[in-house]
Amino acid sequence: MIFITLLLSLAVLLPNLVVSAAPSLLHSSSRRGSPAQINTFLYSHNKVRAAHNAAALTWSKEFAALAETWADNCEFKRTNGILRDTQYGEHHAAATGEFPIVDAIGLLTEDEAQYNPSSPTYNHFTQVVWKSTTEVGCARATCDKIFDHQKGPATYYVCFYNPAGNIIGEASENVQI
Repeated sequence: MIFITLLLSLAVLLPNLVVSAAPSLLHSSSRRGSPAQINTFLYSHNKVRAAHNAAALTWSKEFAALAETWADNCEFKRTNGILRDTQYGEHHAAATGEFPIVDAIGLLTEDEAQYNPSSPTYNHFTQVVWKSTTEVGCARATCDKIFDHQKGPATYYVCFYNPAGNIIGEASENVQI
């Protein structure tokens, strides 16, 4: 059985919104971004973006390196902007058991049906399709202490977005349903 938890940090400038999170202390080796993994991260994001008339994201080596740094710490929480002087968006997802990239990114768009353009809320989906966001960098790590040890090690994904999306008051020009 897979145990899944998702942490959303809309953008560093927005209040912390946590679906569920737990502390972590240990980790094992990260899985670095092979070309196949990078393509899967990009494909998973850009498939959703294309359906909402948002341009394809490009891969950011800088943000991937920052994501690796954060993922390696196995701290399942938002960064609060400490990794860079300028704002960036971020998503965090973790699960035990089989948890491929496409499933992790799929979790980020499950809340699409909850989006109402007449009264916009900012969620996982809106950051993924945010039109003014142009770059993404993601990383994966295997972490021992994100969940209870009986559930096993977690696969932890971190994605950073540039420029940050989910800016209050800018949804109408950045999210198309």
